[in-house]
Amino acid sequence: MPISYREQAPLTCPHCGNDFSAEIWLIIDADEEPAAAAALRREEVNMVACPHCGARGPAGAPLLYHDAQARRVLFAPAPGAADHEIREQARELHALLVGSIDIEQRRPYLADIDIAQDMSGLAHLLRRLDARRRALSAPPSPPPAAAPAAEPPPLLAAVETLLAADTAADLELVLAKHPELLEPATIATLTQLADVAAAQGEAEIAQGLRNARDLLARMSRRAEPERLTAIPPDALQALLSAHSDAELEQVIARHPLLLRPEIDALLAAEIEMALASDAERLAQLLEARRSMLAAFRTTPAPANDLETAIEALLVADDEDAIAQVIDQYPLLLSATAEQALWEFAAEARASGDEELARHAIACRELLRRLRVGLEEDRS
Repeated sequence: MPISYREQAPLTCPHCGNDFSAEIWLIIDADEEPAAAAALRREEVNMVACPHCGARGPAGAPLLYHDAQARRVLFAPAPGAADHEIREQARELHALLVGSIDIEQRRPYLADIDIAQDMSGLAHLLRRLDARRRALSAPPSPPPAAAPAAEPPPLLAAVETLLAADTAADLELVLAKHPELLEPATIATLTQLADVAAAQGEAEIAQGLRNARDLLARMSRRAEPERLTAIPPDALQALLSAHSDAELEQVIARHPLLLRPEIDALLAAEIEMALASDAERLAQLLEARRSMLAAFRTTPAPANDLETAIEALLVADDEDAIAQVIDQYPLLLSATAEQALWEFAAEARASGDEELARHAIACRELLRRLRVGLEEDRS
């Protein structure tokens, strides 16, 4: 079933006032219709001529553009459409697009629609994306007067992947695969290449390289979480109420800050205060829970349980399902599970399954945000 779609539309000439019909594009798939995609970049798509007076102009129709290789869906609304009309146009064309793609071929990116201001803005965005890809695959040669050292292709490929990252999860995956991006020499090299591109009049390329440089600089300076100076009372009370490993896992799921490295020293201080107050029973309870936490940190989760938990997380299709999985497998909020998801994503990417790798990293990022949120709520 074809993905691209066009139809005969009734039009009225704004010059002579006569009615006529013309064939216009509503959906263009880059792979199916490369000629139409090229015309879109030249801003020639849906330009019609009145058969009565010969006047030529835009048909004024919305357009949805799909590029499976770039994993992008772009939308340009009809000129002058109100906000609710824009949403309705995008919804109708998106439904046509998804319905024309086989279920097994549908990917998560299809749910993300980038909306341009108009057809001209859509064409400009496509040209800019094309320029960025061309520039990073074949960077300009430095001028003889100030030629920086030629960079190896792997670095340029890593920078291209960095600039294409759309989400925090994508960014983490790029940095995991290319740790050299965070080296100081890389930031200096990007500065040099940006200056060269600017000197040659390639303003968009230069800006893209500077954006990559600034992003890497921010990532290099990313601050560590503030160190805990006391155990939140509700977390401490919940810890004391845990009498088994299963109960401890549930407590950690609600209070993931208990896995922070400074907790051991804070528990030791609590034990000393309890002993100083002659509360020996409390001191014994604290020491027992301190030992349980230490064992939990150092003992890896059973492989089968962890694999089952990760598999359940990856197939969960909405927030309620994810919440149920986490309740069933609280070990997903542990550092062991985080590392396992990271390794799973790396293996998926190495085998060529980019979509699965992106999904695994997105799940890992979701668990991390959940842990941080729980810590903030309980602190």
